[in-house]
Amino acid sequence: MAATGIMEVIGRAERNKRDKRARIVAAARELFRTKGFEQTTTSEIAELADVGKGTLFFHAKSKDELLVMVFQEEMGRTIERAFATVPDAIPFIDQAMHVFDTMQRQNQRELELARIFAKELAFVRGDHHGIDAVTDVFFARMGELARRAQARGELKPWVDTFLLAYNLFALYFSFLIVWLGSGLPRPDPSRPSLRRMLELQLAGLTESQAPSARASNARRSADRR
Repeated sequence: MAATGIMEVIGRAERNKRDKRARIVAAARELFRTKGFEQTTTSEIAELADVGKGTLFFHAKSKDELLVMVFQEEMGRTIERAFATVPDAIPFIDQAMHVFDTMQRQNQRELELARIFAKELAFVRGDHHGIDAVTDVFFARMGELARRAQARGELKPWVDTFLLAYNLFALYFSFLIVWLGSGLPRPDPSRPSLRRMLELQLAGLTESQAPSARASNARRSADRR
């Protein structure tokens, strides 16, 4: 067979593989959303995707891995869209809120999926690569926004921007868990808003003295007493 013919065969096989994977992810997403994670079986996913169970397990070894695949596609796409549309000429706090608001709106649109992600992914068995791939993109992109804010003088030079990205995500995730656990369709306005939580975090980073220096001063004051 000529080289071009071999490449055409490989190309068709790869397209077929991608198509089956996409159908599997779409079927899993639909069933998780409508039936719930626990109630959905891999047999139902294979049937809706119109693939054999052997094909399904070629792409994902378990239902947990299918959930990770759905999360990677759903939230990965949302995070990419959020950072791609961040305005440049606004303060860092507003840039961070733009990202989190985009993620929040997606969670409100797909509330049942959001609850499944929050409940199940923390304890998922098997390969966490798909989860890490999504969160690593978030940390890198938020860290880059923080570095630019640092260059503009919004954040102090001693601030670890990568660690700040972790902290902001942790605040968002705790806010998300409280909201999803309330059973309400949107965050309770009587509770502290995410923006207020982020503002408190960032307020400490505008002080002129680094945390390590403040801690040293506090110890010296205690020693003198």
